[in-house]
Amino acid sequence: MWAAGAVSDEDRLDRTQTGQVLRRALQFARPYRRTIWLAVALVSITTVCVVAGPVFVKLGLDRGIGGNSPSTLNIAIVGYAVTIVVAYIVGRLQYLAINRAGEGFLRDLRVTVFDRLQAQSMAFFDRNKAGVLVSRMTADIESMAELIQWGLLQFVGAGLLLVMTLVLMVALSWQMTLVVVLFVAPVLGIASVRFQRKSNVAYLDVRERVGQNLSNLQEGI
Repeated sequence: MWAAGAVSDEDRLDRTQTGQVLRRALQFARPYRRTIWLAVALVSITTVCVVAGPVFVKLGLDRGIGGNSPSTLNIAIVGYAVTIVVAYIVGRLQYLAINRAGEGFLRDLRVTVFDRLQAQSMAFFDRNKAGVLVSRMTADIESMAELIQWGLLQFVGAGLLLVMTLVLMVALSWQMTLVVVLFVAPVLGIASVRFQRKSNVAYLDVRERVGQNLSNLQEGI
């Protein structure tokens, strides 16, 4: 029986092994690359809409209301409304594209893993607990599907949003941008790294406990 809360050595992946796992996962996503690229394009449009919204608000407040210009205020209102509508429509299309690619990836991966498992000898099942195998076939595959469905696209969207926001901040006030980069960004970076490390350990711990519970349930039945 494994020690509760411990992470086995085989679950510890270095950077090379992590890269190999990601490359193998991306091979399963190759049949859906057109849908994924479409989702990336839709994410880019959504990011532009997110950045454009505050710009129209600023235009309406500064030049519309502050400058006593009804025409400018009307332009800002219409532009903001169009941005919301476009963001909603593109968001729905993005959701459909992401889920179509993700569910197809999930189906192919599950079929491949199940075929590989069925081809194993009886000695393999004697050496490995059924609960652990079930846990890996469910939790791990779901995690890979979430990576393809949302992880990569969120990474692209967050990167584009960061770049566009920095460009806009520099255009508005380079002094404030410098303060944010020097004082706020390091704090967020350190917090993100610590969260990633602790969440990875917690995920492996949860997966191990689920495997133990399934093994105990099978042995009890």
